[in-house]
Amino acid sequence: MAKKEIKLNENDPAVSRRDFLKIGSAGAVLGAVGLSSITKDAAANRLDKHLVDELVTIHDEFPVEVRADYVPPRNWDHVQYRSFFADAVKAIGEEVDDEIVADGQAFAQKMNFAYDDSKIGYTKTDKALLAGAWAMNNFSAGPSPAGVPDFGVNTWEQKTKKNPHALFDNDYVAKEKATFKSKQEAANQIKRAAKLYGADLVGITRRDKRWDYSKFLNPIPPLARKAFAGPPSPEQLEELHNWGPDKFVTDWSDFPFVPKTVIVMAFEMDYEGISTSPSLVGSAAAGAGYSKMAKTPYQLAVYLKNLGYQAVSAGNDMGLSVPYAIAAGLGEGSRLGQVVSYKYGPRVRLAKVYTDFDFVEYDTPKSFGVMDFCKKCMRCADACPTKAISYDKEPSFDPTHENKDNAWYNIKGVKKYHVDARKCFKLWGELGDDCGMCMASCPYNKPNFWHHRLVDSITAAMPGPVHSFMRQMDEVFGYGNVEDHESIKKFYSPKGKSYDGH
Repeated sequence: MAKKEIKLNENDPAVSRRDFLKIGSAGAVLGAVGLSSITKDAAANRLDKHLVDELVTIHDEFPVEVRADYVPPRNWDHVQYRSFFADAVKAIGEEVDDEIVADGQAFAQKMNFAYDDSKIGYTKTDKALLAGAWAMNNFSAGPSPAGVPDFGVNTWEQKTKKNPHALFDNDYVAKEKATFKSKQEAANQIKRAAKLYGADLVGITRRDKRWDYSKFLNPIPPLARKAFAGPPSPEQLEELHNWGPDKFVTDWSDFPFVPKTVIVMAFEMDYEGISTSPSLVGSAAAGAGYSKMAKTPYQLAVYLKNLGYQAVSAGNDMGLSVPYAIAAGLGEGSRLGQVVSYKYGPRVRLAKVYTDFDFVEYDTPKSFGVMDFCKKCMRCADACPTKAISYDKEPSFDPTHENKDNAWYNIKGVKKYHVDARKCFKLWGELGDDCGMCMASCPYNKPNFWHHRLVDSITAAMPGPVHSFMRQMDEVFGYGNVEDHESIKKFYSPKGKSYDGH
């Protein structure tokens, strides 16, 4: 491979003296830390604290422009919903694109039942890995990933008494409300509980109706939405008997309380797993993330109920997780349409808890240069085989891709890069997995080694030519490769791993 010529000129107008001072300051910290005398983790923590203070911008308001005519979406505007629950969408009188339905059927058939022992990444053992990864989500949250609410652990029910048929049941709202000395104390305790239950990142923001689905389509009868909780009542049997399309659509007037606060959580997905994308191993990494999304928010909702406050856990089913995560300070938007977090890049899954508790210190949005980096990088767009990811230089309020005139799934009126979900979903049907190549290729997707943290932080400090330089360096060092069979061998290899703790 011919060496690429990489230039970084201090006199480039895009590189300011202030930017160079930031890098110089970071270097000074490296020297002061004395890497040879302390552990790498300790050095990374000191360096990271300094860089966060220097480079992360805190915003008072939501940092993305929203046009005045923006309209919140409905849950059936979700492309998976539109495909997997096509009959329900038709039952309420809306048209469904047959091609989308066929793509979803091909995806479900291959992902759930097919394997090929001659195809690396799609063997029976890879299929078993995938099944185990998704098991907790499938058992407890079911169709939440496709946008269906009020199912399993994400129930809207707010009981006030213990289930008499269960030996142990703490899923009810306590009569006496707990109090806190300060809003900061409340935030600290909620975040600590979320971390204990399994969240990797936690932020708290106010409920914002712009990001909630305006209406919900749920064709599943209430009696079938949760695990056995005792013999059905006559009222439940009557409701089941009369269940039909006229009852499929609900809105926030049917929600059991007025939410005031949304607690947003991010769950890291396995770096080596996502690096195998596209494959069933990569989908297993995503599935393990979805299973965490089912478990942890439910535990946090029960925690809040035991404090005496109403709470409902949610994955993809109540509203848009990306703007909520931005509002809660967990990351920035990006070209690939996902949140890029400071610590894990785009390699996270997001979940939420809606609650009426509002005596809490709210977080504010934070940015560290992701959107500026995305303008030049475009590595995710290059990695996407279907070109579903935009090559536009600047974000826009409306989609610009070829399906823009029938893009019910795009959030028009928010200034961002619009992904062509039709093309993306079609690839899912062809592959039989949920791809992930955009995440795997993103330069912000790195293991949390301390020197990667420094590079990412310098990238945030210096725009223009440094961004191009960083993308080129990523390629030189072999990060972000996709469709790489060696990555699957590395995922399973015991080399460099310890399973017994020694």
